[in-house]
Amino acid sequence: MKPQKTQAQAQQRVAVTGGWRFNPTWDISTSYSDVQYIPGVGSKFSDTAIFNIVGGVLHWKASPVWDLAGGYSYTWASKANGIANAAQYHQFSLAQFYALSKRTGIYLIEAYQRANGKMLGTSGAGNMITATASIGDGMNGAPSSSPSQLAGAIGVVHRF
Repeated sequence: MKPQKTQAQAQQRVAVTGGWRFNPTWDISTSYSDVQYIPGVGSKFSDTAIFNIVGGVLHWKASPVWDLAGGYSYTWASKANGIANAAQYHQFSLAQFYALSKRTGIYLIEAYQRANGKMLGTSGAGNMITATASIGDGMNGAPSSSPSQLAGAIGVVHRF
């Protein structure tokens, strides 16, 4: 719902995270956040929009050179300017890291997102459109033209 973010007078964000390390090779982390976009005088929406996000990541240090992780997050609009079937997003992610040395490694990341429900279009209040998937943010990718999106990345990490 990027149009709401750019037209908001204020944002309020609250997040709680936690994790548990089972042993040196397995750990899990979880998070919950509540993000509120508060309309201003020039906003194209009329009511505070509230998005809730819950997620978890399971991490496995398979060997001294392999680090693997899998995650899931669920985002839903709990208050969405009168939209009865408000947007919901399911995202699954995988990550692999291979250490070439103590300071250098190669990583792969894959993600799939599925959007459901409705959201406000760029015209604002009264302009409801089908929610579309959008992995990452405006700096890291473009939204899909459909309810589903698949993304991947490969890169090299070097620590100085």
